[in-house]
Amino acid sequence: MSAGREQTRTPYNLPGLLPWQVYFFAFVLGIFSIRHPLASASVLAALWFADSRFRAWPLLINALIVFFFAGYGYALLRLPEPPPAMSAWMETRPLVSVEGTVKEVLSRPDATTRIILGDVRCTVPGGSVEHLPGRLLWTWKYPKLTPEPGQAVRAKLRLRPVRGFRNPGVWDYAWYWRLRGVSWQAWTMGGRVQAEWGEPPGGTGWRIRRAVGDTVVSAAPQTQGGAMLLALLAGDRFHLSPETMDLTRRAGLAHTLALSGLHVGFVALLGVALAYGLGFVFPSLLLRLPRPRLMVLLALPFVLGYAWLGQPSASLTRAALMYCSWGALLLLGRGRILLDGLLAAVAVIVLWNPLSAFDLSLQFSAVAVAGIALMFPLVRRVLPKGSTPGKRVCRWALGLLGVSLCANVALLPLMAWYFGTFTPNLLLNVLWLPLLGLVVMPLGVAGLLLALVPWTSSAGFVLLKTSGQVLDFMLSMLHWVAAHGWTPLFTVLRPLWLEVLGFTILLLCVLVALSSRPRRVGALAAFGLALLVLPHWLVMGLDAQDEVRVSVLDVGQGQSVLVTAPGGRRYLVDGGGTNSRTFDIGRAVVGAALTYGRPPRVEAVFMSHADIDHSQGLVHILDAFDCDVFYTNGDLPEGRVGRAMRSALEGSGLAPRTLVRGDVLEAGDIVFQVLHPARNFDASDSNENSLVLRVIRRGHGLALIPGDIGQQGVHDLLALESGLRAEMLVLPHHGSETGCSREFYEQVGPKVAVASCGFLNRYGFPADEVRSVLRRWGVLLLDTATGGMVTARWKDGSQSLEMFDNNKETINGLLLGDLLF
Repeated sequence: MSAGREQTRTPYNLPGLLPWQVYFFAFVLGIFSIRHPLASASVLAALWFADSRFRAWPLLINALIVFFFAGYGYALLRLPEPPPAMSAWMETRPLVSVEGTVKEVLSRPDATTRIILGDVRCTVPGGSVEHLPGRLLWTWKYPKLTPEPGQAVRAKLRLRPVRGFRNPGVWDYAWYWRLRGVSWQAWTMGGRVQAEWGEPPGGTGWRIRRAVGDTVVSAAPQTQGGAMLLALLAGDRFHLSPETMDLTRRAGLAHTLALSGLHVGFVALLGVALAYGLGFVFPSLLLRLPRPRLMVLLALPFVLGYAWLGQPSASLTRAALMYCSWGALLLLGRGRILLDGLLAAVAVIVLWNPLSAFDLSLQFSAVAVAGIALMFPLVRRVLPKGSTPGKRVCRWALGLLGVSLCANVALLPLMAWYFGTFTPNLLLNVLWLPLLGLVVMPLGVAGLLLALVPWTSSAGFVLLKTSGQVLDFMLSMLHWVAAHGWTPLFTVLRPLWLEVLGFTILLLCVLVALSSRPRRVGALAAFGLALLVLPHWLVMGLDAQDEVRVSVLDVGQGQSVLVTAPGGRRYLVDGGGTNSRTFDIGRAVVGAALTYGRPPRVEAVFMSHADIDHSQGLVHILDAFDCDVFYTNGDLPEGRVGRAMRSALEGSGLAPRTLVRGDVLEAGDIVFQVLHPARNFDASDSNENSLVLRVIRRGHGLALIPGDIGQQGVHDLLALESGLRAEMLVLPHHGSETGCSREFYEQVGPKVAVASCGFLNRYGFPADEVRSVLRRWGVLLLDTATGGMVTARWKDGSQSLEMFDNNKETINGLLLGDLLF
């Protein structure tokens, strides 16, 4: 009998959506349509088509459309106004007196604090006071104090509008902050900030949180393990280093540092343990209150307290709401707890704030839980049965691996879409999560509770220290695993929205086919497969056109130029860069733009010179992209960027090749002509030694890319007997006056000049003298600070130049594939 029971498998029944849940999805799609109208309308059509295939009495399409437009209207009503036009006084970047009230305080890794101010007033040049609509984001690195929400402040700051990197497919920083009502930003470093603080409101909640944070900091070891403990218990990531963040990201464990439903689940385990303990001591209690319900009730105070302690972050608040939703369904004796509870909680969240639908943490949490709810019952069927200790341990370990697998499969398109990465490190979750949930969190929470009580504080400090030491041990093991190359992180094609929809439909069809009540899914599966394949054919069609494109990417105050030859072959010249240790422009901007709809592949990388604003972003490209050759002027960066680049080169097996004047590189239908530096050129600085490349097709000069050369480099170019002519000129040194030469512009003879520079950059690029000279020569001047990524295109084998920027504000051409991308 027992053997027969062991072989019995519970049938897999795919839970369907209730009518209100389908209507809610239509409502959410209406919210998304304020940002992605075509994609949202297409998904709505797919939703109705799928519902008509799986439901005996399909829902009316008219009702779905009504809910769709209801979501659209509700989102528009709650959407903050777009940032107002920048005041004229901001253009000179003056240091002004700013007054405001602290609304939020957000800790960031690498000793950085973000302070969001409301009721902002500025004493502008001339002495008048100007009220700024919207909130101000003040990023303070190495702050000398942490303010309290509600506290007034007056500080000397340089203000500018919130602005992002405007390249196709790149994360929209400005939109993210607009959803939070933030229109302005300022950045400061260290304790030299001139600031006057009002009296703290002295709220009880804030004092308790500060006491908790101070207790963890004083008790935990002053190591990265201690910093992780502070992040896990109090949501404070201030002491985490960039190296720790990158290590956990590469290991596929970054989600364990962002307070979310995972950590709420760990805290809820305390209630589970307490329920088992009470059931053991008082068995009669379980007769009046079954153990599952007792678990819910006992875990509730821990969950709510932890959510409040985490500052409270929006993700923790949402996770606590989801827990309450699941608990309510369990107490009511309802079935389908995981899926119905998830959708009920998300419905409450979205109805309260429709713009939360754009929040990544909510999207990731909802998709991960939905993946577990839909797929784990299928995984559970194949887990080993039996009551022996060995089989129980095996079942538990495989079950945890199955949960991670289900969540990761569901998240795969989102991870690829937003981040362009794939981390196949599920086994690390099997080792890491049990230690985190069964050792670190219980010790940390128990130690924190004991440390806050005077007569048990000593025991609490011991537990907190032990918890931090366990985290240090876990990090050391993670370093060991990474050192052996067992934490691969793959950069992948970032799918277009059609591919994401196709993947979702196919996954649904597979689950339906495997269920105990399979339905006919052939037509729907064919539709999903077509959506998955169609974008690749369209991209191949675009790349097959007989055209050359030269795109100057928006990388802020830096430079990165992408040259695309017929057939879709791509060549990258420089990668931009910043001095930030926490922001990798190569991964977040350049790599994201290059993998949007296309695989991580470039034929060659050119580094004009070793300055950080041209080289730092190339580290990620050399490390993560498929690249055949790496060309330089003979120099490599020094310091942190240099070490990272040498490591990337060693891992990729590339050896830098030095280019000098006279080298000619044939790249299919185009040619890269190296004009500078000469082999014996004696440069006065690194800028003057920049590579100067001329892109030629069929003997016609298309573009001249001169790096950061100044007067010395320009003078050397003018002595050349070979021509400099090109229709497009990327201005030397971001449009600095050091590269401004009437004779140079005359010899190049461009129709358009492009300056790669940052918005309101402190150097004033492009310089007024450059603007004046180009205007007199009748040359169109564009810059990435104004229009985002700027692209020149020569199509169909002609020499006719077309220009457009990232805003699709066509100068004299139209970007193909706008609907697709």
